[in-house]
Amino acid sequence: MNSMIIMFLFLIMSQNSFGSISIGLSGATSTSNYSLETQKSSIISGNISLAIASFLRIGLTHRRSFVEKSGLRKEATDTSTLYYEFEDNTDIVTNSIDLTAILYHGRVSPFVFGGVARRDYFTEVRYPGSTTKFRETLKAVPNYGLGIAIHLNRHFRLKITQTYTPGVRVDLVDGQEVKEDVNDTYTQIGVNYAL
Repeated sequence: MNSMIIMFLFLIMSQNSFGSISIGLSGATSTSNYSLETQKSSIISGNISLAIASFLRIGLTHRRSFVEKSGLRKEATDTSTLYYEFEDNTDIVTNSIDLTAILYHGRVSPFVFGGVARRDYFTEVRYPGSTTKFRETLKAVPNYGLGIAIHLNRHFRLKITQTYTPGVRVDLVDGQEVKEDVNDTYTQIGVNYAL
């Protein structure tokens, strides 16, 4: 059994691309206005991966998503309407380690990946006269997806990926908060540089 593992590792490591390093960065920002609220969103993501064979890469990804909501909330009764200011800021930090399998090497190379991700949520909510802060860390969850890499030249690639990571949503059921497991999705377009 040990000799089979050693032979497998030797075959993987003897590929030409063993040890090549790829670094990727991407980001996005948006501002939207609806009714009495303004929402600003920004995402930045960076990853580094190491080729362990011509068709396999192992990598680390760090992604931060910032969502800032602000404006006025309104409470209406039969006799009056009350407006008050609010801010609701959430920072979502995702760290993952993934194994990527390249399905075809060419100018356009499709790939699939899977691994484990950890997510931390930092939230701060402000109303007149009160501020609430809380943090929640989800247990490690599967992280998987697919994508394509378009080779622009020897060093640069345009990468498009779709990632799925389990998350949690809270719904109000019969006046009680109930947590529900959901799949969060993340579509990314970025540039990778191969050393």
